[in-house]
Amino acid sequence: MDIKYCKIEKEDLGGVIYMELDKKFGSEMFGYSKAEVDDYIKELKSEYETKLQVERSDSNRLSNELTIVKKKIERYETDYIQRQEKVANALITAEDQSKRIIEAARAEANEERERIEHLIELEKEKLIDMKKEVVDLKEKANRIMEKFSKEIDDIL
Repeated sequence: MDIKYCKIEKEDLGGVIYMELDKKFGSEMFGYSKAEVDDYIKELKSEYETKLQVERSDSNRLSNELTIVKKKIERYETDYIQRQEKVANALITAEDQSKRIIEAARAEANEERERIEHLIELEKEKLIDMKKEVVDLKEKANRIMEKFSKEIDDIL
């Protein structure tokens, strides 16, 4: 009997292992030589266990790498969320500060407007007083002129 390939499926590895076989067994009186078959099975078992160990080692290495990558992703996500929160907080703080600055500027502008309006009223009052004084001075000047005019007429 010639065996060319042996297919071994191992579900915990998630794959199939093919082992190339090219073995011929000698025959004895009641079939194949039991010693040769036993030796061959031991050899197959040894090769299978070696390949299985390599697969497990690769699987463990990949699993460890995957765990590391997952932790990095988790850390990056956490950092990203924290940075988003910081940016959001900074925007809220900036908006609050801008509102306070605008309110302070409005209050200051209102105070300045009221101060200027008050100064304008004071200047208007001064102007009215000055106009009265000018009228009074004109009247006084006219009286003086009339008085001098009469005196000049009396003298002449």
